Parts: sequence; structure tokens; C-alpha cells
Amino acid sequence: MFSSDVAIQFLTIGGVAIAIIVAVAWSTKSVIVHEINKRHDLFKQQLHLDVTHTLDQFRNALTEEKMIFGAMQDSRSDSLVQLYGIMIDIGKNGRMLSRPGQSNLAAVVSLAQDFLTAIQEFFDVYQKNGIYFSDEFCSAMNAFMAEDEGIVAEITATVGTPAAIFQDEQKKIADIQRSWSTFEMRIPVMIAEMKKEFRRLVGGSKWF
Repeated sequence: MFSSDVAIQFLTIGGVAIAIIVAVAWSTKSVIVHEINKRHDLFKQQLHLDVTHTLDQFRNALTEEKMIFGAMQDSRSDSLVQLYGIMIDIGKNGRMLSRPGQSNLAAVVSLAQDFLTAIQEFFDVYQKNGIYFSDEFCSAMNAFMAEDEGIVAEITATVGTPAAIFQDEQKKIADIQRSWSTFEMRIPVMIAEMKKEFRRLVGGSKWF
């Protein structure tokens, strides 16, 4: 049988070993989390640069080309730039909303509210300036808005419902993200329609 001294030494060595394992595991986790956060920050920075570059191209093209048009065309181009900028911002902010592993309910609700505000601004700008756009563009946008009404209503209802009504906070987050993902898939198509309208406006461009 082990003497009490041997047993104490054994337990001491075991305790040290466990402490070392825990320390290594914690250190490894910290490195992984740091690397993930670093990559996420780099992704956001690159996304911001890409979005800014694309929007600047759009604005530069309109500035260059619209001088040959009258007041109505100017209003049309200005409104198109505004719509394009809103949709780009919606897509950019939505990436944070749909980020995998998002578990902060307050942050998700805030991002969803930002989306609702932005999409309402988009609808308002479009409806106010629809007279300036082509029939083809209006037909496409009207179809999108009709499809998106249900999504907006879903997100509005989910955001306004107390978390206690859901099974847990994560269920509310999942419901918001699911509704948003349906809208997110439409963004590239809507942007493509805006680019088509731009080409109609300027009769072709070196920018797009």
C-alpha cells in the first residue's frame, strides 16, 4: 500500500498536471478566439472598403454622365444613387445580423430595428420618386416590395414580441435571422435592377 506521503505526492503531482492542462486549454481557446475576432475585423474592414468603392463608382459615373440630362434626369439619377446607397448599407449591416453564433439578443434586435428603419426609408424614397424611373424598373421594384412586405411584417412582429413569449432568447434570435435571410437573398437581384436602370439612364457606361 502507498504511504500517506506517497499519496500526498501523487495527489500534488496530479493537481499540478490538471492545472497545467486547464491552463493550456484556456490559452489555446484564447488564441483561437483572438484569431477569429481578428479575421472577423479584417473581413468587416474589407467589406467596408468594397462597399465604399462600389458606391463611389456609382456616384462618380452619375456625376460624369448626368450633365447631358435635364432636371428630371438629375432627380432620377439622384434618387437612384440614394436607393442604391440604402440597399448597400442594408446588406452591409445585415451581415452582422446574420453572423453565425450571434447570441446577443439586444444586439440582434437593434440591428433588426436598423434594418426596418432603412427598408422603410428605401420604400419612401422609391414611392416619392417613382415618377422618374422607367416602367421596367418600377415593375421590378413593385414586385420586390410586394414580396418583402411579409418579411418586414415578420421581423416587425418578432422584434416587438417579448423574449419571454419564445422558448428562450436564442429562439427569438433564430426567428429574426431566418426572416432576414429571406430578404438578404433578394439584395443582389435588387442591386442588379438598379444597375440596369442606371444603364437606361446614361445609355451605357464605362463604370458598370
